[in-house]
Amino acid sequence: MQQASKTQDLPLFSLLDVEKSFPVDGGRRQLKALDGIRLILRPGESVALVGESGSGKSTLVRVMLGLEAATNGRVLAGATELSALDASQRRRFARDVAYIYQDARGSLNPRATVAALLAEPVRLHRLRDEREIPGRVDELLDQVGLPRATRLRYPSELSGGQVRRVAVARALACEPRVIVADESVAGLDVSVQAQLLNLLRDLQRENGLALLFVTHDLGVASYLCEQVAVMYLGRIVEMGPTREILQSPRHPYTQALMQAFPRFGAPLAASLQGEIPSAADLPSGCRFRTRCLHVRDDCSRIDPAQTLLDGRRHVACLHPLAA
Repeated sequence: MQQASKTQDLPLFSLLDVEKSFPVDGGRRQLKALDGIRLILRPGESVALVGESGSGKSTLVRVMLGLEAATNGRVLAGATELSALDASQRRRFARDVAYIYQDARGSLNPRATVAALLAEPVRLHRLRDEREIPGRVDELLDQVGLPRATRLRYPSELSGGQVRRVAVARALACEPRVIVADESVAGLDVSVQAQLLNLLRDLQRENGLALLFVTHDLGVASYLCEQVAVMYLGRIVEMGPTREILQSPRHPYTQALMQAFPRFGAPLAASLQGEIPSAADLPSGCRFRTRCLHVRDDCSRIDPAQTLLDGRRHVACLHPLAA
């Protein structure tokens, strides 16, 4: 019993100094998509990965899910190296970690009804007797706010919001401990987006799920997740409690993202200056210095390490902003 309790207390994921590089120009150069990532996801936590396109968010998720092997560093699922899981452990991992794709419609078999799509993971993981599966499908539809008549429809017959709800129901079907969602509300109109965010937040809290949510939208991060990790060019530059970071960003990149975010009653500030550099040709020193309004001489010489500020916040900056 004590051993089971210790297992429950373990982080679900631990990424320890993870790097991921891809060869470019025929192997003459390396594109460093991830560089020194340290991230812990514990049971019941909600963490948002925030950053511009090209910051490495999706690559980090693929490494966490074992779809890409890390070039260096360690990726742990519980206490075990992800690459060392045996067949039985991999089956358990596939059940414990559910992934909601950005292209929800493209992730669903167009020739299968909603009932078949939701029944498939239940059968695969042998979670119910065959006679109980129709009832389980109805339960899942109820959970995501879809009428039970939806079970007879095909993905092509559903609206964008309905398809996303089916994708969420399919993720819940395997009774996971973690849901990983990649830009799962992108491209939807504001009212549908709000409904889905409410759904995800309620399901996460009611079921005690851990949630890793990938987004470029700080508004979504602030509403949905208790923790936020801000990524820039393959590195987490600021990480900590969402409310504290959004109220008082300490990294200039986080501040720039905040200023570019629309708010009621305030004019829209200019977006970040310049283009994000190539991960195959990183600037010397601090990788954000070419776009930073607070750059100093030593920023071109020293690559800042992630340090702990305020007791709970990690920042990779030589000259953090004042609190």
